[in-house]
Amino acid sequence: MGKPIITLTTDFGTKDGYVGAVKGVIKRVNPVAEVLDITHQIEPFDVLGAAFALRNFYSYFPQGSIHLVVVDPGVGSQRQPLLIRSEDFLFVGPDNGVFSFVYQNERITEIIVLSKGKYFLAELSSTFHARDIFAPVAAYLSLGVDAKEFGNTAKECLKLKIPEPKSLKKDVFGEIIHIDGFGNLVTNIGAELLQNKKVVRIVVGKRQVKRIARSYFDIPEKEVGALVGSSGFLEIAIDQGSAQEILKSKIGTIVRITFK
Repeated sequence: MGKPIITLTTDFGTKDGYVGAVKGVIKRVNPVAEVLDITHQIEPFDVLGAAFALRNFYSYFPQGSIHLVVVDPGVGSQRQPLLIRSEDFLFVGPDNGVFSFVYQNERITEIIVLSKGKYFLAELSSTFHARDIFAPVAAYLSLGVDAKEFGNTAKECLKLKIPEPKSLKKDVFGEIIHIDGFGNLVTNIGAELLQNKKVVRIVVGKRQVKRIARSYFDIPEKEVGALVGSSGFLEIAIDQGSAQEILKSKIGTIVRITFK
């Protein structure tokens, strides 16, 4: 059996040393834990962005991996710190909707409200629960401490209202829910809505996209195109360019698909 894996996803960036403090706490509790950075470049306070990032990577890790996710604009408030256990993974972070896709896609076996102080740092800051609560809990989990030891069970966690595409006759209306680091515009229109259908046009804001390509390379140079990306959702993209810059789009911009 390999080393226990703890992944980190935050909006901390890498300038201030916050990530280093989290890793230091984990290693102090369990020096052999393998701590892997997913990203620390989530837009500040973007809970939906963090939830979407988590959705796209967590299932590719070995069974039993611990996913520590902290994008926490409500730190120090009444929001609860959580441990969620599914059949295959463990998730640690704030109860603010960041686990919405996990709750949707995984078979959840247990939700624990973290309350046992003996698994936290001795002195708690009201502004840095990633270091003082979530990091040591993840580390003790990696040592094999049972989930029930960390607090009492809860029935549910907070779930974000994730926008769903709407169908109207021959049209599907979706919206942009994520913009990646390349400027690709990821919509909430899943590949299943496009299967066995002839697309007549795709309109993003006021811009019309002519067709759905198979890859970024298949989009003609300087032309805005569409394709189903690795997340399984329709993306608006430009080969080796930023669709966000060209279209001036943002989260929530409407995307309309018309079928024949």
